[in-house]
Amino acid sequence: MPIDVAAHELIGREHPAALLRAEITRVIGSHGGLVLVTGEAGIGKTTLVTSAAGEARRLGALVVGGACWDSDGAPGYWPWVQVIRALRRAAEPEEWAAAEQAAGGSLAALLGEAHPAPESPQADGGPAVADAFRLFDAVTSALVTLSQRRPLVIVLEDLHASDAASLRLLEFAARQTWFERLLLIGTYRDAEVEPVDHPLRDLLSPLVAKATTITLNGLDEAGVGALMTLTAGQAPPSELRAAAGLGGRTRRLGDEAERARKTVTARIRDALRKLDRAHPELAAHLRAAVSTGSTGSTGSTCRYRPGDAPITWRL
Repeated sequence: MPIDVAAHELIGREHPAALLRAEITRVIGSHGGLVLVTGEAGIGKTTLVTSAAGEARRLGALVVGGACWDSDGAPGYWPWVQVIRALRRAAEPEEWAAAEQAAGGSLAALLGEAHPAPESPQADGGPAVADAFRLFDAVTSALVTLSQRRPLVIVLEDLHASDAASLRLLEFAARQTWFERLLLIGTYRDAEVEPVDHPLRDLLSPLVAKATTITLNGLDEAGVGALMTLTAGQAPPSELRAAAGLGGRTRRLGDEAERARKTVTARIRDALRKLDRAHPELAAHLRAAVSTGSTGSTGSTCRYRPGDAPITWRL
């Protein structure tokens, strides 16, 4: 994760940036917590978090991150594997030795250097629950030990694509480290997990209840104008500023029509992901044939253009 972000990339994000800086300041001087940054794809979540991470580094914090991978081939705990590997690289030898000792040797299992890490615990209890608890406690103990030497900031991106075990570990760490110098930051596309049948919805709910949530909306007309001015080197006409965005209007997360649009988009993406597994050829066809666009009067549109040749599918 880069340390510096160009100032113009945070145009229109003054308030969210101030909220995140306040969290950074608190973890440097006192204690951390959990922050969730939400918004649709491409809205600027990573840019905002990258800027805050740079500030944390300049203030002396150890900052590492991991990203979830939306694929059936991703191993369990994948974002946490990245975090632990990054900590091992970034920490001083004596810091890492103390963290390993606090974890009781369990980090090797997470990294695939010993017995495999346990599966996500289920509600019916049993050995799997005990094994997962030991791993959660080991990772959390390592993080606390490192944070006692210098403030620690952990960034986990794309939680909407996480495995269940990684979210449970994040919830455990957040609950057990509230008064430590450890700040946990997660990003995710909230609209993608809003459907009631989404498998991660119930796992994200307790995190949202515990976290400081920063929601990113589309830029307003002034923000669009400022960004255009810096990009083009001159102020754009007012008509162009007003037309920027979605069919001449700014996207507002709280607007019911916008939330409906994002929910439908999320369901289309989820359906295509399921088709990738069940019928890859059909999924590829649909990805190529479905297009999105905008019109000046109606805003967002979705079109299916299968081409001229008739198509027969065997399901």
